[in-house]
Amino acid sequence: MAGRRRSRSRIHASEDDDGATRPSRRRRAEVPVPLPDGGDTLSESLLDDSRRPPAPSKWLPLPLDMLWKILLLLPPKPSSRLRASAVSTRWRGIATDPNFKSQFLVHSRNCKPPPILGLFVRRWKNEFKQGFLHPSDRLPAELFSIPSGYDIRGCRHGRVLAVHREYAKLLVFAPLSGEVCTLSVPREFEPPDCFYLNGAVLCDANDHGHVHGMCHLSPFKVVLLSKLSMDDLFITSVYSSRTKKWSASVSKEAPCSVDSDVPATLVNNRLYWLLSPKARGLLEFDLDRQRLTVIKWPTGMIDSGSHGIIKTEEGAVGLVTFSFPNMELREMKVDCKGFSSWLDPKIIDMHNVLGIPPQIGRRVWHCKLRGYEEDSNVIILCVDSAYMVDLNSMKSTKLDGSGSMNRCHPFTSFYPPDMAI
Repeated sequence: MAGRRRSRSRIHASEDDDGATRPSRRRRAEVPVPLPDGGDTLSESLLDDSRRPPAPSKWLPLPLDMLWKILLLLPPKPSSRLRASAVSTRWRGIATDPNFKSQFLVHSRNCKPPPILGLFVRRWKNEFKQGFLHPSDRLPAELFSIPSGYDIRGCRHGRVLAVHREYAKLLVFAPLSGEVCTLSVPREFEPPDCFYLNGAVLCDANDHGHVHGMCHLSPFKVVLLSKLSMDDLFITSVYSSRTKKWSASVSKEAPCSVDSDVPATLVNNRLYWLLSPKARGLLEFDLDRQRLTVIKWPTGMIDSGSHGIIKTEEGAVGLVTFSFPNMELREMKVDCKGFSSWLDPKIIDMHNVLGIPPQIGRRVWHCKLRGYEEDSNVIILCVDSAYMVDLNSMKSTKLDGSGSMNRCHPFTSFYPPDMAI
């Protein structure tokens, strides 16, 4: 009897809706257990003993110095610190600390390329687009206002180069510092001797450890390129803000032209322009040797589609051909003797990259390369709508809902030091 009483003491009656009583075993109380990432809780009954996390009392906050170092790895944007400050009072104390702010700027400049702050777009006038950025990452639009009568030829290292439509003069503009420099071109570049004016602007800082991205007050160079009207000659000259002078012009014979609306690409202190499709080549200007060279396209490369010059992940010159849905990427190799050759193309299906499902039936897509930024390796495409594609990660961002965007120029720079949360 004693044994029966003991066994029955573990059994209790439970009453169902029909009034019948049935034996039921007592269940252990379910104690909520917090997840390590701060999400919803799991009950202990759902956790195996071998996988159960430690008791809540053993969850200790990260040491302050470790959390400080982790937050320094955030993307170099004001919205990064804004979002971090909303996590907790402790995180906000670090994100708003003046010492952390200065270290965050220095660390960002040393570890990452400067972010794209917007796009200069040419429609019926010059516009600066920032709609794809988080609101806290946008800067006042009036900082990027270009005087009327100028067409942009390129952006690099925090500066913009523009050419006047009627007069042979250039404008070098640093939006974040407000610096404006107007340059007269050398005599041989004035009309009617030359067809057009193209060129590029770049930082000329030579101090040790300089990182491009906050070059607004640094010396700069302007490389001017044009084509003589009466001869098949390209000519170029370099302006230095240090000496306030233009260098002697350098020429190269080539029976072709360069699209004045397509900016140059900078790779290993060499500037590259895409020649006309009939020429099937690139024009290279070596800034160190002050020399112009014509480089032929790869054999077998098709003329159809839209072409552009890029910098590959290995830091070499590359060519991109875009004809939706395919994109071809090619890389140029230079041997120890200076001879160049092209590697086999890498073909990418852009349906998944752009998020455009394959269409049933045949459709003619209006596609075009519209811009490129060499430091971030980001390309701007139009396939009825405009997209910004990171060529390293092959992730895309839709920019607007129309394909009316003409040539655009991505502007990169680190944010001004006084831009706070």
